[in-house]
Amino acid sequence: MGRYHARAAAAAGAAIVAIVDRDAQAASSLASQFRSARPFADFRKSVRASEADVVHICTPAGTHVELAQLAADARLHALIEKPLAATAEDTRLVLDNFASAGRFACPTHQYAFQRSVCSAIESFPRLGPVRHIAFDICSAGADRGGMDLDELVGEILPHPLAMIQTLLPTSDVGALEWSCFRTGPGEWQMFAQSGDVALTIAMSMSGRPTRFRTTVTADRGTVELDNFHDYAVLLPGNVSRAQKMAAPFIRDGLGLFAAGRNLVLRAIRSELAYPGLTNLVDVFYRAVREPRTVAPPITAEQAIAVATARDRLIELSGSG
Repeated sequence: MGRYHARAAAAAGAAIVAIVDRDAQAASSLASQFRSARPFADFRKSVRASEADVVHICTPAGTHVELAQLAADARLHALIEKPLAATAEDTRLVLDNFASAGRFACPTHQYAFQRSVCSAIESFPRLGPVRHIAFDICSAGADRGGMDLDELVGEILPHPLAMIQTLLPTSDVGALEWSCFRTGPGEWQMFAQSGDVALTIAMSMSGRPTRFRTTVTADRGTVELDNFHDYAVLLPGNVSRAQKMAAPFIRDGLGLFAAGRNLVLRAIRSELAYPGLTNLVDVFYRAVREPRTVAPPITAEQAIAVATARDRLIELSGSG
């Protein structure tokens, strides 16, 4: 993830001054891609030797609290990979430390900053009242990283929770009454209700093919989002026999057009992976440069709400 964060930071106008990795060869390899970057094996040394304003913490989740404390002590702003901390209590502690230092930290909830999510929100006035938001997620992360399946669900959970915050800005995901059914390791079904909107999150670490899809169903139509590739398809809500017969062709035709257009746009932007990260990092750096006029992309309250919901779902799952 550090490679993608570094590229996104450079695209936002930042000068990369240090790459920190215990693996000296890995640090040197990435540092060589940025003119002003120096490789380090120790974070403390990198802080003392550079004039940094910001740190991106892209290490395993278990190391975040310690590194975040060092960053706050050094009066750095921080963008921290999700989950920001292991629990909501630790998340609050980390954010309070940055606030005390006059700095801010944000978790990397990049899915909420995807163009497809913005497109969905722009379509809401035409679609009418939203009735159901459903997330369908299958991941192969455990295959690549050797992670425990339930642990991987816990690492991915912040993404749909943060997207609910964006799609339903008046909803407090941390205060919702969640239900969770765990049918096996890495197989979770989660449910909640926010006002008149039903929320479902289905996550499978063994189901294939891999996917991250979000479906927003409203009175006058539906928006289907492919969040792995970051494009949205708006399906009209017309009711007729002809519409019913044409529905598969309309869906596939609109999907093919949206996927092709999205592929071209991502190629132009050199966005090889993790769509939404560039947008999040750009807003983050604007908030660093213009603190009086630009708010952090994710507030402390939003980060704590996501962490609180995550804690509750992990508890309900009984996964340990």
